[in-house]
Amino acid sequence: MKKNMLMGVAAASALALSLSACGGGSRGGGGEAAEEGSNEGARIGVAMPTQQSERWIADGENIKTKLEELGYEVDLQFANDDIPTQVSQIENMINGGAKALVIASIDGTTLTSVLDTAESQDIPVIAYDRLINGSETVDYYTTFDNFEVGVQQATSLLIGLGVLDENGEETGEEGPFDVELFAG
Repeated sequence: MKKNMLMGVAAASALALSLSACGGGSRGGGGEAAEEGSNEGARIGVAMPTQQSERWIADGENIKTKLEELGYEVDLQFANDDIPTQVSQIENMINGGAKALVIASIDGTTLTSVLDTAESQDIPVIAYDRLINGSETVDYYTTFDNFEVGVQQATSLLIGLGVLDENGEETGEEGPFDVELFAG
């Protein structure tokens, strides 16, 4: 039963991540009827790093929506990029009866003690998009397919340069091209 709940939470987290990657919002119907003895109504803690970025707001809302569609109660918290606040929020989720945690950590190396508390209470932890280091208590890690992100970026660059058309077919355009990459 616990494994089914964890798989549902992981699936909802992955779905929300894929929706945010596509720029989509949450759509669709409600969840399936709960099986007898399921964890429907269980509280799931969702810890996001900040509300200062539209991305994290959308991710948090998507996860909340998908989990609620599956019948879970969701405690969604944003820590505004303050590590002690995030630790306190996660502690409160644990003390408030969370049956699973989804955490997009501000700093994945600072959560060891609170994750030890979660483990001692048999609460599964899903690291969402940011790897949590220094702790063996993370049950799942869900993130973007970074290889596919690179393929999409390179394809967009080739389309922008006219080497590929909008369908990904070669146009016959040849370089040389000057490409300057920026990252932050």
